[in-house]
Amino acid sequence: MKFKKLCWGLILLCVMLTTACTNTTHTKDMGELYSLALDAYMPIDQGLNGAMKFIAIDMSNFKDIDETDKEQILKYFEKYNVEVMEASYEQLKDKGLFDPQTMALNGLLLRVEKTEISENQIVIEGSKYRSGLGAIGTKVIVQYKNGKWQVTKADTTWKS
Repeated sequence: MKFKKLCWGLILLCVMLTTACTNTTHTKDMGELYSLALDAYMPIDQGLNGAMKFIAIDMSNFKDIDETDKEQILKYFEKYNVEVMEASYEQLKDKGLFDPQTMALNGLLLRVEKTEISENQIVIEGSKYRSGLGAIGTKVIVQYKNGKWQVTKADTTWKS
């Protein structure tokens, strides 16, 4: 009887040690996640992209990012062959990138208003802005599937 309890105790201990050492979580590269989500804004209402001279990304509401993540995000958007910068709407106006004649930016401003992060998913709500009459709200879902992060849904939530 004691031997049987000892065996079961050893088996239980081995199982506990084995599962404790197994890492089933995956890392969240926030630079990659925000890049994927923001890039999902681009094909939505492509008319806003026409003749854009820059892409500005307002990172003031981003969660859990550092300078390396910011650099990664900005570099990712270089594929659009326009100037890419971190800036808010106010900063763009201060830089003279808002045209008061047309009441529009000479490029795009991508914003994040809300971020929800869970183990296998990130939900980002934000906007793609060109002017007061040329802007959209977006909701993007990025999920961890098949060993990688990927956009599974990108929708418009409002239009101006």
